[in-house]
Formats: sequence, C-alpha cells, structure tokens
Amino acid sequence: MTTPNAPAEMVAYRPSWFRRPALLDRITLVVIGLASATEFVAPPLQGHGFIAWVPLIVSLLGIAASYRWRWLGVALIAAAPFVSNAVAWDPLMSWNLAVFAAFSLTVRGGPAVRVALLIGLSNYVSVALFQNQGLVYPVAIVAAAFALAAAAAGSAAYSQDRYRRELEQRALAALATRDAEANQRVSEERLRIARDLHDVVGHEIAVLNMHLGVAEVNLPIEADTAHASLVAARANVQAVLSETQRLLHVLRTDDVDDGSSRPTPDLGGIARLIESYRSAGVDVRAELCEAPDAIDAEVSTAAFRIVQEALTNSQRHGPGAVSVTTQADAGILTITVTNARARRAPKTAATRRGYGLIGMRERATSAGGRLEVVDTDDAFSVVATLRVDGGQIR
Repeated sequence: MTTPNAPAEMVAYRPSWFRRPALLDRITLVVIGLASATEFVAPPLQGHGFIAWVPLIVSLLGIAASYRWRWLGVALIAAAPFVSNAVAWDPLMSWNLAVFAAFSLTVRGGPAVRVALLIGLSNYVSVALFQNQGLVYPVAIVAAAFALAAAAAGSAAYSQDRYRRELEQRALAALATRDAEANQRVSEERLRIARDLHDVVGHEIAVLNMHLGVAEVNLPIEADTAHASLVAARANVQAVLSETQRLLHVLRTDDVDDGSSRPTPDLGGIARLIESYRSAGVDVRAELCEAPDAIDAEVSTAAFRIVQEALTNSQRHGPGAVSVTTQADAGILTITVTNARARRAPKTAATRRGYGLIGMRERATSAGGRLEVVDTDDAFSVVATLRVDGGQIR
C-alpha cells in the first residue's frame, strides 16, 4: 500500500532574504566588489602610484582564498591593513573590506570567535599604528568593533539557518515515522481482514459449493429447470471463490491489482448480468442502449456495479418484476432500475435504507455522477445519472 509522500505534506517555507546565508554572502560579495572598484580608481586620482593597489589586491586574494582555504584567507585579510601601513596608504579601505570579509566568513559557517579576534585585532592595531595615536585610539576601537559585530551577525544568520534546517529535518523524520506506523497498522488490518475472509467467508462459500454439488448429483434427470439453476448457482459460487482468492492475495501482499488478472465489468456486461438473473427465475425486463464509444472506463464499471447491486437488492426486498433501462443522450448516461412491489408487500426499513443503496450512491459519486431513489407504494426505483466522459454532474 502506498501513502502520500511525507515531504509533500509539508508546506514549503521560504525564509526572508536576510535569513538566507547563501544570499547574504552573495550580497556581501557585491558590496566588496563595488568598494574595490572605488579603491582602484582612488589612488590615481589622488596622485598616488599603483603601489597603493597592493593592499587591495591582498584583501581580494584573501577573500577569494577563504572559500577554499579558510585560514589562509583569514591571514591575508588580516595582513592587508598592515600592508596599507607599509605602503603609506590609509588602511580605511582595507579594514572596511576586512569587516565585510568577517561577515562573509562567519555567514558561511566559519568559527565566529577566532575570525572576530583575528580580524578585529588586525583592524585595531593597524589603524592605531597608522595614526600614531597609541593603542587607546577611538577610531581603532571602532574599526575593531565593526569587525566583531560583522562576525557576530554572520554567525547569528548561519546559526539561525542551521536551526531552521534541523527543524525541517525533524519534521520530515516525524512524518516518515508517522507514515511508517500508519503503513504498519494498515498491513496488520489487511492481514486481519484476510484471515477473517479466509476463515469465515471462504469456508462458508466452500461448504455451500459442496452442498450444491451434492444436490446437483442427486437431482432426478427429468428435473431440468432445477438442474440448470443448480449449475448456474455452482458457477456463481465458483466465481465468488475465485474472487475471494484474488482478494486474499491482494490483502496479504503489497501488489497493486491493476485489473489485468481479471476482466473488468463494464456497461456491455449488463446484458449478460441480466441473463444470469433470468436463468435463476427472476423476471427482468430490459431496455439497454448501445455503449457509447468514448465512455470513461470508471463510468462504465460504475454503471455495471450499480445495476448489479440494484438487481441484488430487488431480490432481497421485493418479489415483483424488475425493469432495467439505460439511456445515453447528449453525453449523459441514465440508468433506471425499477422493482415493482407485490400488492401486499409493505415498505420496510431495509427497502428504504441499507448498505446496498449506500454502495450504489458511493459508486455513482466516485464516477462524478449522482444517484436518486424514488420510493412509492407500487414500485421502488433507483436512477443513476453519469457523464459519459467521467466529468462531474452539476
């Protein structure tokens, strides 16, 4: 037995852009790229030589290297501000890039504490040394604080995303466990039904078949009508036995019954069904239309089953004649089965309500149609209306 896929039952959750580490990292790279373009243009405009590009190149190499060799990248990023000092170029751009790099490293899962300490210390010392203000210098403190804040923000985004993913995995695991337990319960119920079907129904039908065989053998030769009825009854019982065996096989295994192992009843089989009732002595009058060429398979099967159940009900609850009419017009198939009541046959609760009517109504509904019941003192009718193409009756 198959069950719905567990992931399909979950509502897909797409976090906001600021809660998606991969997207945040790409945005950070775009900002780094824009800042780098500005830094490439600034030195020539300010009359500095191309040597001022060296710190920028070191920073960019460090950022690129961090995607494959994390600590090599961190080392280059931390060294870039000191390179700025060495070439007498303001380390402001280098420590700005270092701040973005700290965020990029931690939002990808880098160790926040070590990254923050290394890059924050680099910013602090390099800015303080460049300005010759000593170690207690407000700008240097700000440079270090920005690095620490960036590393903390990146780490928080990464941790939140990881926590969300863990929750999703737990939910998926819970769904899988629930489905496994449901499958187990269904399998156990199927086995229980199979045992009951085999032990009770199968046994009783087999005994009935044996009794019919004994009665057939012991009938006088001249009792032709009774003999024919017994032969037909045995054939029906054997068909029930075969169907029971097939149901037992389906219940005990997970094989899906695709219908290839037996013929599927359809609208064309109603005539043969009626003949089987006539051979059993039931007065059935039929006006059957030709089966439409493009009739939906489910509709055709539902039509057969509705007529079959209606004929069975007529023999249980009414001794009168039965008429079966099928009409196909403008894409609508109408099936009417009427059971005439004997004059003294009262209406019973079983006539008005029962599992047979429920089953017929479910058959009609599953095929997109509807079933109506007309109950009078003289007759009991069921009218099924189905669309030939299997569409919904409105």
